[in-house]
Amino acid sequence: MAINPSDTEFAIAVGTATTAVPTAPQFKRLETIVGSNLNATADPIQSQTRRKGRTNAGQRLVNPRVEGTLNTEFVAGDAATELLLESAFSGKFDEDGLLKAGTTETNLFVERKWQDGATSMFTRYVGCVVSEFALNAEFGGIVTADFTVLGLGRVEPSAAAPAGAIVPGATYADASTNTKLAGPDVKNITIEGLGEVDYSTLSLTISQARETQGKLGSAFARGIGTSGKTVELMVSLYRKDFGPENLIKNGIENPAVSISFDMVFDDEGYRVIIPAAQPSFPEDAEEGANQMVNVTFSPIGDADAGTDIMIQKLPEA
Repeated sequence: MAINPSDTEFAIAVGTATTAVPTAPQFKRLETIVGSNLNATADPIQSQTRRKGRTNAGQRLVNPRVEGTLNTEFVAGDAATELLLESAFSGKFDEDGLLKAGTTETNLFVERKWQDGATSMFTRYVGCVVSEFALNAEFGGIVTADFTVLGLGRVEPSAAAPAGAIVPGATYADASTNTKLAGPDVKNITIEGLGEVDYSTLSLTISQARETQGKLGSAFARGIGTSGKTVELMVSLYRKDFGPENLIKNGIENPAVSISFDMVFDDEGYRVIIPAAQPSFPEDAEEGANQMVNVTFSPIGDADAGTDIMIQKLPEA
């Protein structure tokens, strides 16, 4: 038999910042959509040696790592998704269900199961973190959340468990079966200074500049470093007045405004809070019979909130 894409599944557990397999990992299954993939990769270094007869002297592979993206449809109360959010935000959900972007890293241990009839096979990745989180919402579609992953490496199957067996002591929790969030569930969009306007699309991106840190004497990197973070919110709204233009002051100044929006179905979901974000110059766009305005906001650190972006579980604890 051949393995079909529908015969694979991902599961995520809290891992370590090294290539060590965590003890008795508590996996949370993650439902993914088409395009999800993680791959072990490395950089090929070609030898420059000139050999007799112009033959090639070969190559070496260096800087092994894991790269890929887990694409999902956003849903409330999914444990695996919330682990990915913590890694993307570099923070932890507190007892009140509030996650602030910060500097606390969540390292992940990711397992992919391949099912061929009655035979199970596993690929496992260690020392993983989310380097980019992209949330996209449009009025006529399901809200999607894409998580770009960077990891230290792939575990040899025998190093974690015998071939076809689970990691000793591992447990598995099923993915949430809650209704997927869609355009009608993205509501209460509040952007200071714009008043009551209607939105068509919304895109939020959190990018962490992450790289593996290679070292002499080791095949694997010593860890993953982060040099900075950028956050960007793009909204498309129906032209109503010159509210978007009025966000720009004195022809060139763009003072920060507060932003929040909810993603909720049956009172369960999340609220994204951006305490302060600077707007770009608005851009007009004709989309069929619609006159739209596109504005990009760049969050900045807020002293009172102690962060530049937060996400609150709803209903609040």
